[in-house]
Amino acid sequence: MRTAVMVVILIVLGVYEASAQYGYGRGYGGYGRSRMGSSMMGQTGPSGPTEEPPTAAEIADERLPEYVAEFKLDPFETEVLRTYLEEHFNKVMALQKEKGKDAETMRKDFERMQNDFKSNLKSILTEEEVEKLITMDFSQSAVRKRKKERDN
Repeated sequence: MRTAVMVVILIVLGVYEASAQYGYGRGYGGYGRSRMGSSMMGQTGPSGPTEEPPTAAEIADERLPEYVAEFKLDPFETEVLRTYLEEHFNKVMALQKEKGKDAETMRKDFERMQNDFKSNLKSILTEEEVEKLITMDFSQSAVRKRKKERDN
């Protein structure tokens, strides 16, 4: 139970962080890039134009290549995963926008969404792969490390 709560918190924070980061670095690396990386370009930030938060499709598109490489997905599995990701991110974003729900209700709703997402993923991934996908880190250093490990 404690692990499930931690996973829920990490995913909610991850989507929130994606929204926050995306406005600063979208054109210069997108999701998963640090804000420092985008400031080197000199065009975005507080004084530059503000962008809309990413859509579920944009977040899925940013993460999908990493998932495909990590889990060696075929084209069919890739499209199924894209659909599952978009659906899940849309639900999470909708939950984040809801006003008037107490924290416990939101936590339960998110946990229910997370369980549905995991159930869907089990149609194309093993139990271990589902857990790995749920907990994957998309920081720039983690993506670089995974790529280096795959190349060796």
